Amino acid sequence: MREFSARAVPARVAAEPFARSPKSMLVAAVLVGAVACSTATGMPSAANAQAVAPPSGKPPEATAPAHVTRVESHRPARRKVARETFTPAARPGPRQVRRIIQLEARRWNISPSGLSRRVACESNYRWYAGNGSYQGVLQFASSTFYRGLRSIRTREVKFSRERTRMVRATKVVHYSDGSVERRRGIKRRQQVVTAFRGTLPRNPTLTHAWTQLRIGSQAIRGLSAVGSSEWSCPA
Repeated sequence: MREFSARAVPARVAAEPFARSPKSMLVAAVLVGAVACSTATGMPSAANAQAVAPPSGKPPEATAPAHVTRVESHRPARRKVARETFTPAARPGPRQVRRIIQLEARRWNISPSGLSRRVACESNYRWYAGNGSYQGVLQFASSTFYRGLRSIRTREVKFSRERTRMVRATKVVHYSDGSVERRRGIKRRQQVVTAFRGTLPRNPTLTHAWTQLRIGSQAIRGLSAVGSSEWSCPA
């Protein structure tokens, strides 16, 4: 019989056991399945991943700049009125007493200098001045004070103050992207009127300065139960 040696075996026959080994067939099957799966799902393969991915250095798309849609102009009012409440002073200082004299004289249409002269003579503008049974800025006795209180007509106190200030106008700019910008405009003159309103107490003490000055003002005008001649100091 003819003997065959390893050298006599053809190269195709010698390599056939390795080509058809189970391990090599398993690797080939896995590769074929991966390619089929990527094709079915539309996912790029590893070779095409770099070509599909966008370049990292590319800038984002530029958006259109916001434009002005509406402009609102706000001009300050020429006259502004503010209202405040206050409590009439019971124990004012000399400077406040002079201010109250001006207000009450204007309210009851009398001469402020006459009332001021009488207050300066009686108490020197001090609410705590006393001379025996006579107390307060106008040196009232208890009976005289409460007699004038019963005919006081009104306990309401009203006066106002005016001042002028400069206020800037304002422009409100609305943009298409929803943002709002406030811009300062030119200065304009504005008149501010502050109206004060208060009430005298229903049962004030004998030395309540504002109540005494109101009774004294009405006495000079002739509207009170207390006569102007009851004071020793002239008005």
